[in-house]
Amino acid sequence: MKNRSCFTNNQRGFIFPYVLFITAIILLVVTAKVSAYQNDIRISHNHENQLTIETLVQMGHEQFKQEMNKHPGKKGHVSYHYPPGNVTITYTQKSPKKYDLLFQVPANDKTYSTTMILELDEVVQTANKE
Repeated sequence: MKNRSCFTNNQRGFIFPYVLFITAIILLVVTAKVSAYQNDIRISHNHENQLTIETLVQMGHEQFKQEMNKHPGKKGHVSYHYPPGNVTITYTQKSPKKYDLLFQVPANDKTYSTTMILELDEVVQTANKE
């Protein structure tokens, strides 16, 4: 004679609540993991954009420092074009050794801007060639 378990012999639906509860927990965990994955992708994309913008600002800053003699006047703006994007620098000379720089980087339908103060070790001589 076979021994019957109370779980298989019981016809009152004793197993269904357990199956429903375990299924709900599994769905909750899977949904949470998918949401966390989507957030990680969004964070990675934003971080990549931030690194690109910071790189463009640094490239523009260094090129502006190297080309100081080419920028006559106390105020003006310069645009640089690089493969990752463009940088526009608006400069104002505060003293012979000090410049205020405003960097503007267009990216993804937005324009990111930052300011920086450039202090030079040497006084930049602007030579007027006649």
